[in-house]
Amino acid sequence: MPTLKPGQILLLNNRLWSLWQVTPREGRRLELEAIGASEAAQGMTRRLAAVQYGPELFIAQRRGGYWRANLEHDWQETRSGPLLAFQPATPLDLLNRHTQTPAQGDLPNMFTWSYSRWIRYRTCARAYYYHYYAAWEGWQPEAPEPVRTAYTLKNLTAIAPWTSTLVYESIRFALARLRAGRPLDKNDVIAQMHRRAQADFESSKSGRYKQQPNARVGLQEHYYNLRLDASVWRSAWQQAEQLLQMFFASQVYADLGRSPGSTFLDVETLHSFMLADTKIWVQMDLARFDGQTIEIYGWKSGAIDEAEVRRQLGIYGLYIRHAYPEWHAIPLRGIVYALAEDRMIEVDLDPAALEAVEAEVIASITQMRRLLIDTEANLAKIEPFPMNTDLTVCRACRYRQLCGRAKG
Repeated sequence: MPTLKPGQILLLNNRLWSLWQVTPREGRRLELEAIGASEAAQGMTRRLAAVQYGPELFIAQRRGGYWRANLEHDWQETRSGPLLAFQPATPLDLLNRHTQTPAQGDLPNMFTWSYSRWIRYRTCARAYYYHYYAAWEGWQPEAPEPVRTAYTLKNLTAIAPWTSTLVYESIRFALARLRAGRPLDKNDVIAQMHRRAQADFESSKSGRYKQQPNARVGLQEHYYNLRLDASVWRSAWQQAEQLLQMFFASQVYADLGRSPGSTFLDVETLHSFMLADTKIWVQMDLARFDGQTIEIYGWKSGAIDEAEVRRQLGIYGLYIRHAYPEWHAIPLRGIVYALAEDRMIEVDLDPAALEAVEAEVIASITQMRRLLIDTEANLAKIEPFPMNTDLTVCRACRYRQLCGRAKG
């Protein structure tokens, strides 16, 4: 890989700079020290922060953006010798190079598939690109700023999905205790949810989530400085409490409470299976065996798209069939419980339904892989992942800053 050396000349913004020190830092970072070598910069000194991806070098500009040059192709011959000519570049240019370069360290970015990944791609290809490619390695403190920004955005949530998450995680906690034969009083679960909500809100409001984006809750509304006063939080909390109360009062919970814990096969554990040479991730809300049928449950707090829930539960059914071939003859049944409506929807998971879902999953995998520049290394360019033209989608998207649509 070509490298910079002291004594080389850089052309930045029509000014010449002579390198006198090049110091490698952690990861891909370089620290450059240079002295002005043209009339406009004569005698000036600069300390420059740079990032190198193979032959591509990005130098951070003081007011945002980058200067970019290729160490193999952007040399110009002059009377005074060769100089490396830099052109202006954007954070997206750096992200585009980042996603075409294999990850450093022991954690490669492997292509896997999940229902949520499929939904994200169908909603916006560019958001999908940011989420699964641009944000990779953003947890590293030495990662370039655009990569760390993408990672922070990846971990943001918003009031509505955060409210749903509070409910789902409280249900998971209650069912785990039910499975263990130690059921909790609903008031204790609600109190715990309230404490969690307060901690999450304070973490977001204070900005502490930026220190550990994957471990603390950050709300889009705080990140983008949108109006989010105490009444909004109270309304969200009240909605979460109402939904949780609805669950505890439901026939579904009553039936589960009468079931032996041994009938619970799984309560929201992350699992995987292989399909079309691809790891498929699943996380069922609940699976239980009543002695005759394996029931797969899904909890929904908002509007229900029945076609989508059939796909989602169908994928869970595929997991059961692949992971437990000894249960192949046991019939499957999907049950979706709409908390806000206190309504159950049964989903047919017969062999024909599972076969149809499997075909859709394989088609999705094929489509996503086709967009990559290297399917083995899971590398991507930004160009095959266009921005959404529907600005109503953008207004609710956590990545709108990267697309220049934060104020849209």
